[in-house]
Amino acid sequence: MNRQYAVARTYGKAIFTEALEMNELIEVYQELLKLRDVFSRVPDLGEILTDDRLSVFEKVNIIKDLEGNFSDTVAKFIHTVYDYGRMDEFPEIIDSFEELYYNHYGIVLVDVTTAVALTMDQRHELEEKLATQFHANKVILRPRIDPAIMGGVIVESEHRVIDQSIRTQLENVRTELLRG
Repeated sequence: MNRQYAVARTYGKAIFTEALEMNELIEVYQELLKLRDVFSRVPDLGEILTDDRLSVFEKVNIIKDLEGNFSDTVAKFIHTVYDYGRMDEFPEIIDSFEELYYNHYGIVLVDVTTAVALTMDQRHELEEKLATQFHANKVILRPRIDPAIMGGVIVESEHRVIDQSIRTQLENVRTELLRG
């Protein structure tokens, strides 16, 4: 485990534990999603608030503006992360929190690759099947389209891959024919 990942896990667990104890888990999660959006819209924000491009005064003003948009719990957490010089790791901290949040509620993230976009009915049916298969309360699909798989579906979650693509099936048939 690299150091940055370990730091993100430590901070993610800290805010998760705080939110759980304060009975604010859902609210903190929603706010962290908004904060993630800020970091995605301003990709250099974490580095700018960590390195020496700005004076301390300028950084503090940015942090105060940022904190003003969030509850006391999240605002204090932002300030703590800033004080320890870890603002450049905030997106990973949020990812770590989200993983704990999903585990807490029995939610499983699933990457689904198809040759064409799934309809809403297909998505709901797949979510239900995968929730049963993964013993999850809920499945959140992250769809990807890759015409190269020709058809079928590739499901990836929690280090498991279920490959039912036409391309893989054809490759398997080819391999069998070459053996025989």
